[in-house]
Amino acid sequence: MIFNPGFNQVKKEEVMSFPGVIENVDKDFKFIVNETRILLSTATKIVDEKGNAFKINDLKPKLNVAIEVIRNPDGFLAKRIVVKTTKR
Repeated sequence: MIFNPGFNQVKKEEVMSFPGVIENVDKDFKFIVNETRILLSTATKIVDEKGNAFKINDLKPKLNVAIEVIRNPDGFLAKRIVVKTTKR
């Protein structure tokens, strides 16, 4: 899934949700999901499917996630991240 939204017609903050796989995590806590750069903040809530809290440092490449982001002219800010468990 490729997710490359445009920003030129965004007038105000817009909340969006989408699933994906973390491709990369930068030192400054930016990460890439589905070829889209996502920014994290101290207000970003990270949990697993059971509601157990995760820390930003727990986000690693190849994790399946569902992300709720705020879309604004500056990019995407993660509001909530749910780490999906893989069934074996």
